[in-house]
Amino acid sequence: MRDHRDRWEDRLSDLPLGSGGFGTATMKKVKERIKMLERRAKRRRRAAAASVAALLIAGAVVFRSELAGLLTPEEAAKPVISETEPTTINVMYWDNSGFMSAFGQPFVIRHPSVRFEYADYPGKTANLFNLTPGIEPFKEQLLKSHADLVQVPLAYLPELSSAGLLKPLDTWMKRDGLKDGNWQPTVRATVREAGGGQLYGYAPEFSGYALFYNRKLFQENGVPEPTDGMSWDEAMDLAARFQGIEKGGKPVNGLSFGYNSTIWFEASIIGKSQGLRLADAKLGQATVDTPAWTDLWTKLAAGRRAGWINNDPVFKWEGNISMKELYAHDPFLNGRSAMTYASSAYLDTLSDAGSGLGLAQEDWGILAPPGDKASRGMDAAFEIPFVFAIPAQAAHADAAWELLKYIMSPSQANRYVRFPHGDALPTVAADAAASDTRSALFYRADADPSQVLDRTKRDANPVYGSVSSAVWTEASNRTQNAGGDELDVSELLQALQAKAEQALQAASAAGQAAAGGQP
Repeated sequence: MRDHRDRWEDRLSDLPLGSGGFGTATMKKVKERIKMLERRAKRRRRAAAASVAALLIAGAVVFRSELAGLLTPEEAAKPVISETEPTTINVMYWDNSGFMSAFGQPFVIRHPSVRFEYADYPGKTANLFNLTPGIEPFKEQLLKSHADLVQVPLAYLPELSSAGLLKPLDTWMKRDGLKDGNWQPTVRATVREAGGGQLYGYAPEFSGYALFYNRKLFQENGVPEPTDGMSWDEAMDLAARFQGIEKGGKPVNGLSFGYNSTIWFEASIIGKSQGLRLADAKLGQATVDTPAWTDLWTKLAAGRRAGWINNDPVFKWEGNISMKELYAHDPFLNGRSAMTYASSAYLDTLSDAGSGLGLAQEDWGILAPPGDKASRGMDAAFEIPFVFAIPAQAAHADAAWELLKYIMSPSQANRYVRFPHGDALPTVAADAAASDTRSALFYRADADPSQVLDRTKRDANPVYGSVSSAVWTEASNRTQNAGGDELDVSELLQALQAKAEQALQAASAAGQAAAGGQP
């Protein structure tokens, strides 16, 4: 209902003639003058109309088709997503309910007429979600599906984009005035490198590792605080300075890796951050029993034996258990560990549980992950799991682009933080992250895009995956009951090398059989 103050146009049009400050005699003279001018104008219009008609007749013969186009009323452009007519977007994502929770539902709130359909994600079974089923099965499903928006493992982006199977996004970005300056720089650079310099997808999330440290423990024990740019040797030497220190009758660790940490898990994540491999680049030779791996396992075993690396037994429970109970077994959260190496998800853990267990926000700091001479820590500790891309054959590409624009938006980033659905950080920094100096470590992370992409390709390779699974399963079996004193590193690495070689031989035989050769 319009307010009376908005009816000034009606009141103005209803004013009686002469009420605008003019007298009756003046208005009469004005009317007579207008009539005289109208009579003269009519005579001129008749002459002009005859001339124009002649010109139009002549022009119509020459410019027949052009005039037809000019004189046809132009239809109003329809919006990409109608507010009244249903719009269907087909999505290929590993978890349909997860997609709706994270992306679909907030988009439908903005566009109620949108409906979602789903294409099967390749490699998905009733009990397993394999995000990297191999490039060929993925490509086959991509071509067979009717998907408008697809979840693509970053490792597959180079081949799919170079094969022309994905639409480039730069044209849309330019048309709609969108910039990628607010994306995490390494994410932006890596995704563009995967597309040969062009943008073929958007990575909504990323994660990384960092070194968290307890300021109070360092200050109370006269140990200098850790610094950015340390090597793993330097970090472990610093951790060893807490050997023999106790707090409340319990030993203080120099280094820990969360609750229920095992030596094989510690070796795997530190080795990854150092750029160590389980097989060579051509996947022809296992590289587990090497000096670099030997040195790492030896230091971990020594640290656990001496107690400056947390060596608490694995915490076991039956039935349900609260996260608060689990957190209480984390030595960093309960104030008994000077440093911990953990992923970006640990920020939420510290925020949720740290102060409740006596670790106040001002008591801890965060640093870039340690590295080594060959690789900076963040180069090998930075993860971009997937991108959203629009297939070249998408039937509703424009609607998919509208959805992708929303996924890129700051409002979706803020929602990511308010309703976390995983361990990752949003690529576009949320308002809370922008004002948090600790989150800033991950948003300013300067990892090498080539190294990030190469490692992602390696980890997505099914052959390397089979080697990794064989090695770490064997490592778990051989170390679950062994303490630092009982662990024979040389014997262990020989056994792991043998498992890796078996996995490579099996993969080679399977490849030859698939190609029609003899194993």
